[in-house]
Amino acid sequence: MEGEMQMKQEFYTMGELAKLTSVSYKTIRHYYEKGLLQPEKQTDSGYKLFAQKSVEELQRILMLKYLDFSLDEIKDMLHNQEAKDNFKKQEKLLRAQKEHLEQVLQAVEKIQKVKEDERWEQLLNIIQMTQHKEELVKQYKEESNLQKRINIHAYSTSKTNWYQWILDGLQLQEGMKILEVGCGNGALWICMRDRLPNNLHIIMTDNSEEMLQKAKEETEKYASEFQEKKITFTFYQRNAEQFQIEETQFDRIIANHMLYHVSNDHRPQLLQTCNNLLKDDGLFFASTIGKDHMGELFRLIKEFDSTIVIPTWMSADFELENGEEQLRKVFANVTKKVQRNDLLVPDPLAIYDYVESLPGNAKEILSQKKEACVAFLKERVSEKKPFFIHKATGAFLCRK
Repeated sequence: MEGEMQMKQEFYTMGELAKLTSVSYKTIRHYYEKGLLQPEKQTDSGYKLFAQKSVEELQRILMLKYLDFSLDEIKDMLHNQEAKDNFKKQEKLLRAQKEHLEQVLQAVEKIQKVKEDERWEQLLNIIQMTQHKEELVKQYKEESNLQKRINIHAYSTSKTNWYQWILDGLQLQEGMKILEVGCGNGALWICMRDRLPNNLHIIMTDNSEEMLQKAKEETEKYASEFQEKKITFTFYQRNAEQFQIEETQFDRIIANHMLYHVSNDHRPQLLQTCNNLLKDDGLFFASTIGKDHMGELFRLIKEFDSTIVIPTWMSADFELENGEEQLRKVFANVTKKVQRNDLLVPDPLAIYDYVESLPGNAKEILSQKKEACVAFLKERVSEKKPFFIHKATGAFLCRK
């Protein structure tokens, strides 16, 4: 009898687990069949018995499902991360969702104050904001998407690579204090470590905890080299749309391909904050892209499947064509520089990976048509026929 009581306390059938958690039996069975829930044992009569840890596992599944992860993504997260890491990711994404809802709420409040004939345009803005924010949250939950887009730039035709071009524009000097807003995976400092002057203090910030962790890991790999040059790093998780930092008086502030991710409502304040944080003789360096950036690649992939949506909205609000006007409202001196750095890509898989990593519907479509897409790209791209891609890239150098 005592053994039976212990058994009931420690193990549950699917029906008992459904009753305990108020989740339908059909749903729990579906999660079991997809490999998300694993029974601890099975009785001689075929009943699958789930341990108490399945209750916690089920909570994670439901939370991640609520955050719009696919079941395949959830399975990968559950099997490859510690529970603590899962809950951290849940918290971060919930906070991002909360921020998004607050922005939508602000937009709805604005609608009530505008003229009736302008309301439809405001409603359209809300719909676009909702779609774009959701895509960006998914896009940057993992560092791999960014890395896939970085990889294709290895096929540059320029003698000066992108990071060297940035470094030349920054004109760093020994002893400088530097702030990077939206540091990503820290690739600038890793790739240019041999060319950096001594005695730098670099403060790296990013809204993504995953990106910031990756930047920490990468810089730690070369800790001895940085220590020898007396280069130190400090890391802060910061949201660029409400950017605050305790330290001030920076010699250089860098916003590398990130200002277009900041909403139009918050970008002016971020720019003003950066101006306030600069020393009088400091430099604000903001890189971005132009309207036809990677245009040949996008037209090629649309030729394969015209339903793939190219996310030109990602950069539209702050590009080489319209960024200077925004910056001149804050900075007294703004200079635009454009880099000549086109690509000749001999590897069709590099093109596939780049497109597949973009926000929007490309990932979903290409996952179902990968073989056909790769075959299509191999007909158009090879060592003998490298594919030309124009890069419209550059930066604004701003001073007080």
